[in-house]
Amino acid sequence: MPKHLDKYVGRMVRLDQRVFSDVSKRARSRGAALENYFLVAEVSRHMRRLICYGSDLRILVGPSDVVLI
Repeated sequence: MPKHLDKYVGRMVRLDQRVFSDVSKRARSRGAALENYFLVAEVSRHMRRLICYGSDLRILVGPSDVVLI
């Protein structure tokens, strides 16, 4: 599993529609505009999650919740 996740690091991804909807609701409550483009910065190996940045948000998502662009 870890080698599989390494292919995402440094790549742009889009979130699954359900996940993006949840994230955008949080962003709107903070007054931020958000597009469905995120940069995968690193992998949280013990949680098997991808750490992504978009706009001014940092989110943790599973690899099944993203699509490579």
